[in-house]
Amino acid sequence: MKHSSPHILLVNPWITDFAAYNLWSRPLGLLEIGGILRDTGFQVSLIDCVDAENFSVTEPFSPRLTPYGTGKLRRTPIEKPEILASVPRRYCRYGISIDDFSRRLAALRSPDLILVTSIMTYWYPGVRDAIMILRRAFPQTPIWLGGNYATLLPRHALTACKPDRVIPGPFTRETLREIIKILGRPSSPAESEFSGLPFWEGYGTHHFLCVKSSHGCPFHCQYCASNLLHPFFNERAIDEVAREISRGTRLFGARDVAFYDDALLVNARARFIPLLRNLLEAGLSLRFHTPNGIHIRLMTTEIAELMKASGFHTLRLSLEAVQPAWQERFGSKTTLKEFDQALSALFRAGFTTETIKVYLLVGLPGQTMKDVLQSVREVLKRGVKPSLAEYSPIPGTAFWEEACRVSPYPLKEEPLTHNNTLLPCGGREITKTALDGIKHIIAT
Repeated sequence: MKHSSPHILLVNPWITDFAAYNLWSRPLGLLEIGGILRDTGFQVSLIDCVDAENFSVTEPFSPRLTPYGTGKLRRTPIEKPEILASVPRRYCRYGISIDDFSRRLAALRSPDLILVTSIMTYWYPGVRDAIMILRRAFPQTPIWLGGNYATLLPRHALTACKPDRVIPGPFTRETLREIIKILGRPSSPAESEFSGLPFWEGYGTHHFLCVKSSHGCPFHCQYCASNLLHPFFNERAIDEVAREISRGTRLFGARDVAFYDDALLVNARARFIPLLRNLLEAGLSLRFHTPNGIHIRLMTTEIAELMKASGFHTLRLSLEAVQPAWQERFGSKTTLKEFDQALSALFRAGFTTETIKVYLLVGLPGQTMKDVLQSVREVLKRGVKPSLAEYSPIPGTAFWEEACRVSPYPLKEEPLTHNNTLLPCGGREITKTALDGIKHIIAT
């Protein structure tokens, strides 16, 4: 059979870690690229190595799911890297088996280009293994590596994972033009029901969808890599986002939608509020979730009421710490007074303590256990549950050099040591045992 268009394979490699959970997790950036390539006329295929439900061949996997589409990932214990040997936990590969990955590749038409994504810097063993297997299966096909790890540590990615090219930063029109120049212009794409959407048709089962109404963030938090990954804050057209949600959920039968925005409430008057009104007018019976956390200062009574009316269910608030000194280091984005005002607006709108959790950062360079306990107690005092987010050092961020100075681990030489399970900057005070004690306080 003759194919008129070049074939591009998209690959999301395995997670390799001590713990992983499917909290509305999809490689949305890669799927957005897949949608662009499909709409340009390329033949596109996807293998998501993390998704054992959709991509297993010989070893079926049916995850136990919460009512909102989240659940455990399939895991396979693997040998622990030597530098992580002291961690008393199983180290696992999350997703499909190596054999099933190879079987998936064997069933494909040979691709003309392979695009591999990457997420956490300390998950690079999964990226390395995927590229090695891809190279064996398609020795003549160029392999390009992009995504977060490739953007933050391009030299390490090139040396450790050995792609043909590392493509740092977001996918651009220039990148698309280069692909067309190398592979040739594909035939004019036929209009399809999927046109304009991310490459969701790459999955057979959809328990949820993900969406972004913006890319990047106008804030410059010292611990965050958003500005490194997306140098500019770009907001999408409201009608475009609303259509994506409406068409995507209808086509793929999903009821749950997770917003991946880093700054969902920024410029809400021009973006988020009109979007919520649009969704209400459409009469969609959906449940929305904000796993990335939202800015507390920007919450208003109007926004809270519209969120409740349009179906928002899971809310994560980014408080991070209660001490003014730490809040100043985080960009002075909020205060305890504003936290109280936001909670009041949310409770009046009908949200409950079951649907709200509050992110607190722990294990920061220079942070003490007293700081953590104070933050936890202030949140609990208000009747909501804190969610402890262990700090992972990220190359290039404002905290990076300080993290490297205080950590006993070789952060600059070995990305595996960025793993937040190590609490690499927690010092003698903020240890796993100490955090387990705090989690017990939270649970009771």
